Amino acid sequence: MTIVENQQEIQDFLTKWNNERSIIIPIWEDLERHPMNNSLSFLYVYIGGDDFIIPFHHNDCQTPTIDLSQSTQSKWIWNKKGFLQTNIQIQNIKDVQSSLFFDQNQIYPFGDKLEPLTNFYTRLGLRDDLGKSIPIMKWGEVLKGIVGEWNLDKTNEWIDDTMIPLLSESERTGIHVDTKKFIDRWPASSKNLNNDIVYTEYNPYTITSRPSNRHGGINFSALNKKDGTRDVFIPKPGKLFLQFDYDAYHVRIIGKLIGYDLPKTSVHQWLADQYGCEYDDSKGRTFRILYGGVSEEDKAIPFFSNVDDFIQTFWKTTQSTGFIQTPKRRIPLSYVEEPNAQKVFNYLLQSMETEFNIEVMKKMKEGGLPLPILYTYDSFLYQFDNTEIETIKGVKSVLESFGFPVKADWGSDYGKL
Repeated sequence: MTIVENQQEIQDFLTKWNNERSIIIPIWEDLERHPMNNSLSFLYVYIGGDDFIIPFHHNDCQTPTIDLSQSTQSKWIWNKKGFLQTNIQIQNIKDVQSSLFFDQNQIYPFGDKLEPLTNFYTRLGLRDDLGKSIPIMKWGEVLKGIVGEWNLDKTNEWIDDTMIPLLSESERTGIHVDTKKFIDRWPASSKNLNNDIVYTEYNPYTITSRPSNRHGGINFSALNKKDGTRDVFIPKPGKLFLQFDYDAYHVRIIGKLIGYDLPKTSVHQWLADQYGCEYDDSKGRTFRILYGGVSEEDKAIPFFSNVDDFIQTFWKTTQSTGFIQTPKRRIPLSYVEEPNAQKVFNYLLQSMETEFNIEVMKKMKEGGLPLPILYTYDSFLYQFDNTEIETIKGVKSVLESFGFPVKADWGSDYGKL
């Protein structure tokens, strides 16, 4: 293993780096903090049987001046989403997790592999700076063993090149909090505060790619509105939160799938009229149908009769091909535990929801519009002031560009939305 520090070592490294495929593992100073509230300790780089350490803030090494941006060869990196939040430029990077999970249906237990190393130093009294305090040679031994277990072949380009960069950029902004309320609610998570900002962390490594979002013991996808938890999150001074929510999102996605024209007004009210019941009862019945199956009684409603026809046809196609076909991906049927017609249909819905959302965010990025500071399934959270009306209109227009209407709610904290 070579620790790259002097000019000759840099030149030898760049010769291999610029001409060969590399595998990279970033190690942060604090292994638990979010990349935006952290510093890189070093990069472990494996190239053609040789391994190198590029130090940045490790106690054992001098920090070199080295340009990593020139190579056009593929660079496989552990945690591409987090690495994109650094100021280090590397071209043509591919995400290790995407390859392992979406091609092999495997979540590699990276943290578990590090435990024997980090537990020893934790017992010595180290806590927040394991990344820079554990000797480089010890790191090298463990990381070379990890890389040796990876079989990296291919990845889904849409996830790698579109989804992960967009989620990374959304994470960078963070969300402001009422510091006192935050510490009262999550005292063990105070280390995750960066002044009055806390960062979210999306996990797209699910079968449908529908991302969860949690970091530092906080599940941002399931914050309780009734107990005051959401009141902790506040916009920047002088701004208000603005949240856009899709109306009956899954129902409308189904309408697009089956070619059924749904009303531009409230779909749940329209269905309530079909059922002959109240609005609130309508939503419960609709969810039961969509996630539990279409009954003979439900088929009396033309929309659901068409839905059932689609479900049965799609199930036969999926069984024949061996995969769930979405606009962006093929999900092997073998990835689905005890598959059946309804489950496969629900996986399709979640996948399409995610793909529409990411494509919407891509349009925003291309149009110079801001990305949401928090994206959760069918809702997009922003912070604006009253001078940004045109930007707000632009965001709303893009959100509705696939034909799905949104409703908007304002509030002085997240609990008021």
